[in-house]
Amino acid sequence: MPASITTFSAPSVDVYFFSHRANVDGQPSKHLAQFITGATKSLDVAIYDLKHPDIVKALQTAAKKVKLRIAYDGGPVKSVKGGTMADPKPAGTEQVLKQAGLLKYATSIHVAGRHLMHSKYIVRDGKQVWTGSGNWTHGGLDLQDNNYLAIQSPALAAAYEASFTYLISPAHAHPTKPKVAGKVPVIKLASITMSPYFSGGGVETEQLEIAIVDRIKKAKKIRLIAMLVSDQGILDALKAFQPAGKDIRGILDPHEMKQVMHPSGGKSKKNPALFWFANGDKRFVAAPTHAYSHSDNNDFMHNKIMILDGKTLVVGSYNFSENAESNDENILIIESAAMAAAYQKYFDAMFAQYTKHGAKLPPI
Repeated sequence: MPASITTFSAPSVDVYFFSHRANVDGQPSKHLAQFITGATKSLDVAIYDLKHPDIVKALQTAAKKVKLRIAYDGGPVKSVKGGTMADPKPAGTEQVLKQAGLLKYATSIHVAGRHLMHSKYIVRDGKQVWTGSGNWTHGGLDLQDNNYLAIQSPALAAAYEASFTYLISPAHAHPTKPKVAGKVPVIKLASITMSPYFSGGGVETEQLEIAIVDRIKKAKKIRLIAMLVSDQGILDALKAFQPAGKDIRGILDPHEMKQVMHPSGGKSKKNPALFWFANGDKRFVAAPTHAYSHSDNNDFMHNKIMILDGKTLVVGSYNFSENAESNDENILIIESAAMAAAYQKYFDAMFAQYTKHGAKLPPI
């Protein structure tokens, strides 16, 4: 089916886009609830923040008929020296699970130090995967800029299943040696090729950064939709696109960029020149969001997307930050001109909206 601004469908792949500000509504909360209640045997759920009543209800329904396992971020409210961590959350998921009678199916993931169990995915019946950028909250599903994917692939499900098994194992909570990254599978779904990458376990891994930087360096055209960018390697790779005339455009969250550019505890230790794209370059715009609040009404520009040369996508839970390397995260690198075109339409809708009604850059 041809791509629309709100959804994309191909054999074995469905994508749901959302941006309340840009009037893009792929109805992700409805599709996520249907994905959950459509399980017939099992659901393995990894989620950073869960509060949306429709999703809680769907999990309660599923728990009555399938094997349900939930891994959630159970650490305390975390902060970063010199500024607030991107996408913080109050300690609320455990309480929600308890009130819903779901805590008996759940494993609390305590990642060392300031790091997070930040993934948001489901493996259903060992055959399908739900993933994307959004948390399962009112803000994540009904307000923010986010994208979600539902994929039918036993091979992809096996890769996510292996990640989930490690996530809830004692080795994850108390690593004794660095996790050795395995060979990344290349999964073909008709004309679409995708490879899953994972990080986490309290041990920093450069695998995701290396994969992203390698593709940036080879690209001639970049469309970036990012909550924030602060990873040294990614900043270095993007620096090559600064000269006028280079084919790059982007959409940012100004409040999250402010945290990494001008942290509250002092100046960023990174070279200010690396943040050229957030310092008023007309090829970049910012969503008119607000600073993080403890309510469930946060309206971040929460995507983590790269569209490269109109054919390659980087999508998932991974903010383009140094800290994310040590979080539990997942991304997909996808090769598909048709999917890239759908993401480009989504980009164009938000870029047009924020060109007219966006926040100012640089963030102050």
